Amino acid sequence: MSIDITPTHPAKSHMLRIFKCIFWQKSKTKRCPDLNGIEGKSVLVTGGSAGVGEFISRSLIKAGANVTSISRGLSQNTGSITGLKSIVCDLASPKSIVSVVNQFDGKQFDIVICNAGVTLNHYQKTELGIEKTFAVNVFGHHLLYRLLIEHNRLADNGKIIMTSGEIYVHANDCIPNPEPYKAMRAYAGSKLGNLWQVLELTKRYPQIKAIAVHPGVIASGFGMASKEGLLHWLKNRVMISEELGAQSSLIAATQHLPNGAYWHNVHGIIDLPDDDIAKNEVLSLKLWNQLETLAEPWI
Repeated sequence: MSIDITPTHPAKSHMLRIFKCIFWQKSKTKRCPDLNGIEGKSVLVTGGSAGVGEFISRSLIKAGANVTSISRGLSQNTGSITGLKSIVCDLASPKSIVSVVNQFDGKQFDIVICNAGVTLNHYQKTELGIEKTFAVNVFGHHLLYRLLIEHNRLADNGKIIMTSGEIYVHANDCIPNPEPYKAMRAYAGSKLGNLWQVLELTKRYPQIKAIAVHPGVIASGFGMASKEGLLHWLKNRVMISEELGAQSSLIAATQHLPNGAYWHNVHGIIDLPDDDIAKNEVLSLKLWNQLETLAEPWI
């Protein structure tokens, strides 16, 4: 069985796009039809031991993949994950990322799933002097895949899967220190930045396939939200589970999606119009150059 990769067009209204992300997604979220071809593959998942990442890891391991998770190890999962290699890594710290990549001496990954992310209620600055949402969601992943590529730790025919999200439509830039700080502004900007990363990766590394995914709007503890109480019950009525949220990354990892594709959990491949900000090559290049400047001391 294969997945339908016929492109669909997004709604013209940003509000309608967000509305369609939330309502009826439980019944319409596309499930990965099979995990054939993943057996024996080496997969690196950021945040792969909890939340959506836990279910990505569990599914891939069950299908025979060798899965490594890097995360801070703070989130709760549903129990031990047999066969998962977990390494502590803080994506907000370049030193931590470098240390982890150095542990991969002699190992190559076939797939890297950039799943980890944060959204913070209050402004936090990292050791680099940049805002933490940007540091983790955007720069941390940039430094990770750049080091993997530079040190030949990513197979030439490998995949980089970047978790983005439709919330990006509310952003007009992705910068290290958005001012004034607003949590959703910073988060939306980081998701726009993730789409720009995929855009640049497809141009710069043709030997690697880069794919962006929208996992859905998920009822989880993400963003410092509680998994208990009335609010979580209400969220569960319209949002999808973490297990369903894993399906987009599993599809991108195992199905034959085009290079540079943006996969939506409900609508499949989204054919973004040329005037969509996610396709702005001037701004994507600007972000790439900023990331390269930040990464220079460690590459």
